[in-house]
Amino acid sequence: MITRWALTVIIALTLSSPINANEIYINQAGDGLSLEMQQRSKDNYISYNETGDDNTVKVFQGMHDDGSIDTDETGGHEAYWTITGNNNNLGSYQTDVNRGGGGGNPHHLANIIDGDGNTVEHIQMGKAGHDGFIEITGDDNTVDLYQRGNGGQKWADIVLTGDGHTVDVDQRGSQSANATVDLTNSGGAYNYTLTQNVTTSSDSFSVTGSCANTSGCTVTVNRNN
Repeated sequence: MITRWALTVIIALTLSSPINANEIYINQAGDGLSLEMQQRSKDNYISYNETGDDNTVKVFQGMHDDGSIDTDETGGHEAYWTITGNNNNLGSYQTDVNRGGGGGNPHHLANIIDGDGNTVEHIQMGKAGHDGFIEITGDDNTVDLYQRGNGGQKWADIVLTGDGHTVDVDQRGSQSANATVDLTNSGGAYNYTLTQNVTTSSDSFSVTGSCANTSGCTVTVNRNN
């Protein structure tokens, strides 16, 4: 589906029937768009491609934060974003927190962005593991990645090229957590904060940074295992 708008509109896609797979594919070109996608039940897939500025886009799979629902969500969520543009506000939310029937599947979420001043909120919650990947080329972007769950591994891989980024990674719950972050900078200082609080297994991290700012760049790591 290709959509083009010159003004702000709201689109809501809700697939909530008890079927085994939901798939959404969207290609969007335009500025000032508000778009919300919702998927419930299991084995959900979203592919979203956007070219434009000043858009607000949210993806809910299983819901929460805080579109709520998730009465007994089984997971198996995948979402892939490709964004070209500036000053976009992007939110991705995957959960199976209230799963009571056991089993379930992991979550996978990938954001690839080319542009300046974008805000990325990336939240994954549930019991079967989370994979999170973010790659951004541009300046002054803000990334918040939160992964929480008591089953499976929490894994994050973030690569940012440009100036003035703010990155906050928070991984919590039992089982293992791993965060790999690569920050490249040619003038404006970046700020990176990592928090890992896992209770029953290992945590690990890797930080690679290039800082050309005379005032320095900030890296803060908090670990509690």
